[in-house]
Amino acid sequence: MEAIISSLLNLLEELYVGSTGNETWVIDQKPGYGFSKTIDQVDAKQASTSTVQGGSTIAAHTEHLRWSIRVALEFFNGKMPSPDWAESWKVKQVNEEEWKKLQQDLLKAYQDLKNGIAERKDWSSEQFNQGVLALVPHAAYHLGAIRQLIIATR
Repeated sequence: MEAIISSLLNLLEELYVGSTGNETWVIDQKPGYGFSKTIDQVDAKQASTSTVQGGSTIAAHTEHLRWSIRVALEFFNGKMPSPDWAESWKVKQVNEEEWKKLQQDLLKAYQDLKNGIAERKDWSSEQFNQGVLALVPHAAYHLGAIRQLIIATR
């Protein structure tokens, strides 16, 4: 189980922070950017730009990820939250200050998640394990969506 947890942590690190070596599993090796560096290159105006009427924005995807990690952490703390997914998409537009804070909040949520996984002792719940493993494709999907929005909003 220890090897699986280590692999999970490595994949999440690649997605949220980026690659640190020559090997990547999910993101492009060059430039090797995860969420933090990808969204750091975007200003608030671009982060708030939708490509279609009613479509999501980079800021919306970023907030959704931050929110979903916080919901996951509630499960880590033994709570059974009733998440309102629509609430996680309410942030659509941000100013520069809000955008910087949202970026910092996402990175902090990721760091808390990483610590929660590393410190977890009981991995006997199949539902809990599937929820934790689902964090990888969920993050990969939103990173891909954000990268496409960056291209479309240049």
